[in-house]
Amino acid sequence: MERTIRKSATILAVTMMMSSLLAACSGSNNTPDNTKQNAEATPSAASNNTKEEGEGSKQEPEKKEPVELSFWTISLSPNFDDYINGRIKVFEDQNPGITVKWTDLPYGAMENKLLTSIAGGKSPDVVNLNTGMTMTLAGKNALVDLNAEATEEQRSIYFEDLYNSTKLGNSAYAFPWYYGLSVFAYNKKIYEDAGLDPNKPPTTMEELKQQAITIKEKTGKYGFVPSYNPPADFYFQGVPIISEDKTKIIVNTPEALAWAKWSKELYDKGIVPKESISADANYATDKYQSGQIATLITGAQFLNRVKTNAKNIYDQTLVAKMPSLKPGGKYQAGLMNVVVPTMSKNHPEAIAFANFITNDESQLAFAKIVNILPSTKKAAADPFFTEAGTDSESMAKVITAQMASQAQDFSLGIRNEGEVLDFLWKGWQAMLTGKETPEEMLKNAEENMQKKLDEINAEN
Repeated sequence: MERTIRKSATILAVTMMMSSLLAACSGSNNTPDNTKQNAEATPSAASNNTKEEGEGSKQEPEKKEPVELSFWTISLSPNFDDYINGRIKVFEDQNPGITVKWTDLPYGAMENKLLTSIAGGKSPDVVNLNTGMTMTLAGKNALVDLNAEATEEQRSIYFEDLYNSTKLGNSAYAFPWYYGLSVFAYNKKIYEDAGLDPNKPPTTMEELKQQAITIKEKTGKYGFVPSYNPPADFYFQGVPIISEDKTKIIVNTPEALAWAKWSKELYDKGIVPKESISADANYATDKYQSGQIATLITGAQFLNRVKTNAKNIYDQTLVAKMPSLKPGGKYQAGLMNVVVPTMSKNHPEAIAFANFITNDESQLAFAKIVNILPSTKKAAADPFFTEAGTDSESMAKVITAQMASQAQDFSLGIRNEGEVLDFLWKGWQAMLTGKETPEEMLKNAEENMQKKLDEINAEN
């Protein structure tokens, strides 16, 4: 049972995000022919170098060899074949002499296949990875530092916090691609039954806690289901977790203790359902659509499930921005990235394609096919994300786009970070179930995380 606590957090995790991405368009032919789109003007990846034969001699273009780029993605085929192939066609038309060969792999196969490929002395040129995988490879010096090799023009199109999600020291190792954010959905009728104003949803987690207490007292229903994601929760409340030089674990802090006690009080007093600690990712949605809980922290795409399964609940649903952990705080984004392995023999061309597949035009076209958010500032400002209908699902799309500038993916920035964070996950569950006090949990977690970090650093 020690890992079941993680399941509630997977709505924001990349695996769940990929499931929802595919489910949203499974069997759909509603994919635009991107070969017909007007392509955004993009500089050619190939430079027009010339050679001088002497003063006053004619300069002749240097003959360029054809370049074939290998591009690997995670779980996008067959649902998005038309989109990916269409974007590749546009890029190839803009860059004569460069071709792109696309390979799609299952989520669970990507990391091992990529590491095996690199170990064998041959890797793809451009790869789609989540942030955890990116930082694992960055820690092995296997990825190109885009702060060093990409241009300012290429780097500047993204939201800064999202671009810096793969930052390690002064280096950054990925162009951010698409991601998901949760919205706060809530049942208007339950709020009214509890004597709460449905026009005043909570803006912070503390406000949500107070509303949940009132809802439980007045209606007997639960106010919300916690997401149970202690590493991200700590990070976005200002707990360092790891030092800048990546040598020291820092989780036993006053801020971390306050959050641990806050969470345990909710659990001990039954303000949140205790069975949610061992529930799967569908638990909260199922409880919400059956009218048993007042709120749902979810991706916009999951509201369609509520509409399909419980139209009466959906009709009572209002949506708002996620309550933040602290006023003006950041929001966790389950981010997909595009990287260039150092082993690629075509760095300029690979960087150009990685930038192209994640640019404003490419991301906006993708977002119009499936319910995702773009990581570029211009695409997120498009009327598609700023104009909504009156239904909850349409409004959720606009609300999450408004949250984009506050989105960031959490990562320790070290290889094998899951082994380090595992002690915090285990300790959190032990604390909630009464096996450890909050103080003991943080002390033990910090000590065990430090030992594991020392082992990992010693292997470098």
